[in-house]
Amino acid sequence: MAPTDLSRLQLPSACREALAKQRSERIDSHTIVIAADWWNSEIAATRLPGAPVTRQGVTQLSRGDLFADAASLDAGSEEELLRFLWRVLAWGSGMRLRLSRQRIRSVADNPSSAVAALRQALQAAREDPAQAYEALRPGGRNAIAYLGPAFSTKVLYFAGSGALDHPCVILDSQVAATLRSTCKWDSLGDDGWPTSTYVRYCTLLDRWAHEESSQLGRRICIDEIEHWLFRP
Repeated sequence: MAPTDLSRLQLPSACREALAKQRSERIDSHTIVIAADWWNSEIAATRLPGAPVTRQGVTQLSRGDLFADAASLDAGSEEELLRFLWRVLAWGSGMRLRLSRQRIRSVADNPSSAVAALRQALQAAREDPAQAYEALRPGGRNAIAYLGPAFSTKVLYFAGSGALDHPCVILDSQVAATLRSTCKWDSLGDDGWPTSTYVRYCTLLDRWAHEESSQLGRRICIDEIEHWLFRP
């Protein structure tokens, strides 16, 4: 199938209506209930650093929490890098833990390689979506086993600490389904996206965000559009 001409795609009117709400209401406060005890137990079983994923008794995480994590992250610390990863994975998984154990154990199999890939990705994420994506998906494979596009792009997104101009955004199967069915990106595919597709996606959302910023008279960020694509 020939690549869809993304310059022709228009933002759905329903998304435009959702953007009337302030970003802090829709993004920073987007909270997920997590299986905190399960994560703490599984991480402890591997003797990896970075647990606990939350303070005792806390069973939820928000995007704002993960923005704060990234803002204070010491990229030189293996413990802090892995704690950031565990919390992003916990937020992304919610109470659906399929493949979560495999992700933890894949890090345990080669922690130095996993940390190196994370460090490279986080350093690139604020400037270059292609380089950042390649760090976790080199040559179309997972640098960390079972950490495919849906979760690797969450890592790249949260690396931005919530900055309004952060260029990386989440791409998962639910976002992709809306892009295909509602936005008519016919050639997108279901998953396993190459780096070029991820960059085209980020560029499309950036264009839409700039167009809507002009219309609404306030800065619209690409994650506001991603949030709607996830929950249209």
